Amino acid sequence: MSINLPQINYGKLKGRVEDEQNIVYYRRGLEELSLNVTNACPNACAFCIRDRDQGWGVSNLYLSRDPSVEEIMQAYDEESEKILALGVDLKKIKICGYGEPILRFEDLKPIARHIRERDSNDNLEIQVTTTGWPYFRFISPNARRISELKEAGVSHIYLSVNALDKKNYDKLVKPGINEIDNDAFSDALNFGEGAKKAGLDVTLGFIRLGKITDEEVKSFAERYGMKYRLRDFEE
Repeated sequence: MSINLPQINYGKLKGRVEDEQNIVYYRRGLEELSLNVTNACPNACAFCIRDRDQGWGVSNLYLSRDPSVEEIMQAYDEESEKILALGVDLKKIKICGYGEPILRFEDLKPIARHIRERDSNDNLEIQVTTTGWPYFRFISPNARRISELKEAGVSHIYLSVNALDKKNYDKLVKPGINEIDNDAFSDALNFGEGAKKAGLDVTLGFIRLGKITDEEVKSFAERYGMKYRLRDFEE
């Protein structure tokens, strides 16, 4: 499914590095496999890794085009078979990419279902990493359809928030790129609450920038009854 976006960001290295078609990549060992499903993003985060690295230092994740659902499934099948042959059990599948995967909402469902059908590990975590707010612009005006991700087999949402208030969110994330989306911060949190209500495990993600402290992030996450992760800028 393709979505017509008024503004889109592909990172400052787009056009400066050779596009490839790497769908599968690893950042934290063979037990955690990541799927690169899109480079499209309606944000222009001030800390975006895409502006300085072509793929987390592990691969070139600049795509020549968004891979089809079939291509993603095939890449997953081939790679998971290699991992199994090494005697390693996959513990987590991250659907993220070098962009905003929620833009491919309809495609996330068959991908998640395919992974569940292929893997016999009931404890396998299937995570979607997202800023959340674009769901309300391009998918649905309400949170009800988030439950479709849970029904398809997604178990976890890593919600990249990165700020504790709208002012800093707009400054750091730049939702809407040039024309800031004034409701993005509240809708990011609405997405998290909708995901939690749907039975998904939700982690709020933050970058350690400026004067943000562990205690502030902990208090913020506890207010919403969600887990959190505060990571270093270069991690």
